[in-house]
This record gives sequence, structure tokens and C-alpha cells, in this order.
Amino acid sequence: MAVTIGLDFGCGSTEIYVKGKGIVLREPSVAAVDTEGNVIAAGVEALLIRGRAPGSVTLRRPMRDSVISDFNLCAELLDRFLELAAPHHTKQVVIATKCGIGGENRELIKNALLDCRVSNVEFVDAPLAALRGCELSDSDGIIICDIGAGSIETSYIRDGDILRTETYFGGGSEADQSICDYMHRRYGLVMTQQDACAAKQLLDMNNVERRIALTGRDSSTGMPRRIEIRSSELIHAAAPQIKGASDNIAAVLSNLPRYAGKAASAGSLVLVGGGALLSGIAEYITEAVGMEAIVAEAPADAIARGLGQLIE
Repeated sequence: MAVTIGLDFGCGSTEIYVKGKGIVLREPSVAAVDTEGNVIAAGVEALLIRGRAPGSVTLRRPMRDSVISDFNLCAELLDRFLELAAPHHTKQVVIATKCGIGGENRELIKNALLDCRVSNVEFVDAPLAALRGCELSDSDGIIICDIGAGSIETSYIRDGDILRTETYFGGGSEADQSICDYMHRRYGLVMTQQDACAAKQLLDMNNVERRIALTGRDSSTGMPRRIEIRSSELIHAAAPQIKGASDNIAAVLSNLPRYAGKAASAGSLVLVGGGALLSGIAEYITEAVGMEAIVAEAPADAIARGLGQLIE
């Protein structure tokens, strides 16, 4: 008997909703690969193995900027995650995809899933899934901004239709690398992207003077090193995600389509995705774009929740 699954497969993380069970899997979209190119672990387990054997294992992600960059790794990762979510079952998958990724990338994702004993694949636009997951009305027009690891996508939705979308390819992963580059250049501190992502979660954009401790290796000695910097420095380094989101929203707001022959308006602006968890980002965006932004409840789960509503 086939199991119906809602799949949110992102650059940073993967969430799986199984019909009748809810969200059963949340894992980083990353694999641990040995020196011969074999995948030896996926998700959280991959991060743990990388920590125990840093010299012989590398971490790889199958997507970059929300586009598949390694098809074989993508299929392997999806196969492992789907089997964890629903062992020994044929699967029917409903997957949310960004509006801006294009048909070719959707076809790659579909083929990767069909390689994983999936009998049927259906696509849903991620903004519509997120809207369902937020359980908000779009009768007066609503803007959904999905701040992800690989891209930031802002959509204007009204009466169930996506009327305008802007996609910025670059997000949390780009911000993490930007932090690494800044710390190396400014302080001689070598950090991993995982270290940078963890530091970013400590940000409070309402308190730019707050000091944050960062750890890594000294670029000269190779020894462990810990330094403290102000939040304002980290915010500047993380600009690809923070300013990228406000610029993306502003681009949509400045060019709303006409609706029913009249100038369109947006009743609310909602932030979803892992990037919406940054403390103070709603206040920052509110000031930057001149419209109140609110963070959805459990924003990183919004798309998976919406897929769940669709398949139940």
C-alpha cells in the first residue's frame, strides 16, 4: 500500500509530512562523503561523523541556490530520508518547489524521486503551501516571504493565485559563507559554515551592541581560538540574507499587479522559512519596507504543514 508524503526539500533542511502522522522528519540536507565518493551518512548523522573524522569525510549538499547541483547525491539523500520517514513502503510524493527554479530543475527532482521507489510525484508552489500552513486569509492580498538557505522568494497571493513573485538566489548559506569570509579576513579566524550558522542564531537585530562569542581556528597557528564581536558586525557580514530579504520584499511591493482593474494592495506581510527565526528580523524588515512584517508560527515548518493540509 502506497504512503502519501508531503516533501519540503530545501538547500538547508528537509521536512517530511506523512499522511495520518504529521511531520515525522526534520534533517539537514547534507551528506557525509568518504574519500572514494561514497555517501556514508545523511542529515544530522552526517554532521556528527564529520566532527569525529574531519580528515577523511567531507560534507556535501545536493543543491545550491535552490537548484540541484549533484543529481546522484540528491537521489541518494532523498532515498535515505524517504525510507526513514516511511520504511518499506511505496511512496506518493507531493513536493513544494520555489516558483523561480524553472521546469528543468523540477524535472530533475521528479527523476530523482522516481529513482527512490516513488510511484507518483506532484508539484505544489511553495508559497501556496506556506500560505496554507500559516492558515491565513489571502482575500485582501498577502505577501509571503520565504527566507531559505539557498534562496529568498517573495510572492503576492490573492484569492488562491500567485500574482507576482521575486526570487533572490542566495540566502542563509550565502550569508554563512559571507560570515566565514569576513571573520577570516578581519580577524584571522577560520570557521566552518556550520559554526557561522550557529553564531547567526545568536543574533539579536534589536540589540546591535550585544557581544557574540565565535569559535574557530587561528589562521596562523591552527590552534582553537575564541573571540567576541558586536552583533552589528555579524549583521553586516550576514547581509546577503538579511538585506536580501528586505530588498526582495521591496521589489514586490513596488510593483504589485492590478487586480480586478484596480491597484492591488497587500493586507499582510508574513515571513516563513528558517531565516525568519533570526531574532529581530521582522522589525528590521518592517522599518526597511514600510509595512509591518510578522513571523509565522514555527516559520520553518510552514511549508510542511501546508503540504500536510493538502494531502490529508
